[in-house]
Amino acid sequence: MDPLIVNFNSTSRMNTVYRYLILLLASLGFGAGSLHAQTFNWGSAVFSDLVDSNGNTLDDSFIFEVGAFTEGFVPTAENAEFWFDHWQAFDDAAYNGVEEVNDDGIYGYFTSTAQMTTDGTSSSTGQTPGAISFEGLNAYMWIRNANVAQPGSEWSLTRADSWFFPAADPDCCGNDLPIEWSTSDLVPTYVPVWGTQAGMTGGGVITNTGTYTLQTATFTTPVPEPSTFFLTLLAGNLLIFLRRR
Repeated sequence: MDPLIVNFNSTSRMNTVYRYLILLLASLGFGAGSLHAQTFNWGSAVFSDLVDSNGNTLDDSFIFEVGAFTEGFVPTAENAEFWFDHWQAFDDAAYNGVEEVNDDGIYGYFTSTAQMTTDGTSSSTGQTPGAISFEGLNAYMWIRNANVAQPGSEWSLTRADSWFFPAADPDCCGNDLPIEWSTSDLVPTYVPVWGTQAGMTGGGVITNTGTYTLQTATFTTPVPEPSTFFLTLLAGNLLIFLRRR
């Protein structure tokens, strides 16, 4: 499904007009030159609710990326502190929202287009420098305002079962349509790795719950590194020993 196509519940004439308008905007945005087998159109639908853990509308200070983790690394809520070390961005997108004081976020969306090159990497300037080949890897959308897993960092990490990078094909690109990855693919049975989507909850701390398209989650107070914890414990035991002496 095209990232810019809206799902309407009503079949009224006005909504039909809106549907054709959105389709027209989508075709103008992606352009005829993007009709390649290994071109990726990705993003969220317009009229999306994109909020943080407090229910506040996201803004353009957030990073919106699609990419993959290095082969063999599977992101979970338990290993979140290692995500950035294994993350390979394929492309990034700008947030397009109604930047007003009283904006409720329902018109916010993000979208972008990138192509896979013959070596399996990306044509995007937003690709992670020195990225490996993306061939055969599961694709994720990662939204965040920071790279470090700590309180105040707001993250959303999710994927649909159909999101994976195909093999690079140097002979591709006839008249095949682009590959489309949209938040509309995230059916209610999909549980995000981090944050919430359509009422489904993954990892992280949420203080204002709701049924949002995507909601970022934050972190509790981080657990000390093992070395730090050991030194703290050693210092405490030494202090007790000195007091007994």
